[in-house]
Amino acid sequence: MDTTNFIRMMPKIELHAHLNGSLCTKSIEELCEELYGVNSNEKVLLSKELVFDGGNLDQCFLKFRFMHELTATKKGLQLATELAIRDFAKDNVIYLELRTTPKKNSEMSKEEYVKNVLEAIERTMKIESIHVSLLLSIDRSKSVAEAEETVNIALQLKNTYKDIISGIDFSGNPKLGNFMHFIPVLEKARKNDLKLALHCAEIHNPAEIDQMIKFGMERCGHGTFLSELQLNEIYRRNIAIECCLTSNVKCSTVKCYDDHHFKHIFNDKKAPVILCTDDCGVFDTTLSNEFVLAKNTFNLTKNDLLQLSLNAVEFAFVHEHFKHDLKQRIRHYFKIQTEPESKN
Repeated sequence: MDTTNFIRMMPKIELHAHLNGSLCTKSIEELCEELYGVNSNEKVLLSKELVFDGGNLDQCFLKFRFMHELTATKKGLQLATELAIRDFAKDNVIYLELRTTPKKNSEMSKEEYVKNVLEAIERTMKIESIHVSLLLSIDRSKSVAEAEETVNIALQLKNTYKDIISGIDFSGNPKLGNFMHFIPVLEKARKNDLKLALHCAEIHNPAEIDQMIKFGMERCGHGTFLSELQLNEIYRRNIAIECCLTSNVKCSTVKCYDDHHFKHIFNDKKAPVILCTDDCGVFDTTLSNEFVLAKNTFNLTKNDLLQLSLNAVEFAFVHEHFKHDLKQRIRHYFKIQTEPESKN
């Protein structure tokens, strides 16, 4: 089996995936057809509304408006959730952590929004060979009151959906909002056993990065602009870095794949690294593609691919016994498909 097929068949772990950005083009077309009954030409035009070919972060965030329209109803939201999970399962992702910001509109309260997502997750897990956890996202561009509402919803539903709701994501446009204002809300989440994945060092903002690292997190989203001192502290605190290759290049926070910080962090063992997609639909990629990119760009061995996969399991927001099962499945695949190899 060649390396590309090896990676595509490999059981994978996805820890950084935003729901509204994770539908592939065909799934968006299917969603549009179900919601609007549009013809094929219109479906193609609609689906292309989401794909982001490149630009800056501000331009990228504009793309999500289209997907928010598609998920503004119970039917659209549930179907989008089901299709996103199906897309990951087709890529042999066996464990997925989806993220979404609770939204209120004329049809749903924020709590109803989350319940619709949870119902769709439960239903889809009975069909697809994948386990899904949900992180509720705090949008840093919104108010602290809205952030507190999000955490309260997570805590209210956590007992009912204890095997699905696993943590809080802190995200949104990194140029907006003040992290320090959200510390009490994030501390409340942490004290109530919700794990924290913070978008950190997505842009150059040294003071805020220091504040985030000092506050603490389980996982750092992107980590693009971490200094050596900050990397040392990340390592000391055993914080994993979620690297999203295509996302960073297409949003121009990284110049090119060869210059991606993944290489420095992974090769020099600066911190545990995880490969993720971020928004695989928006950036027209898959987790398999991200592994192939990393393998080809940074000359990774299959042992490196194994280590990246095990890193993802180690920092997943699930119980230890489930981590053990995931590691067993991954190790079994590598054992039967390949013998250990060394870098040239």
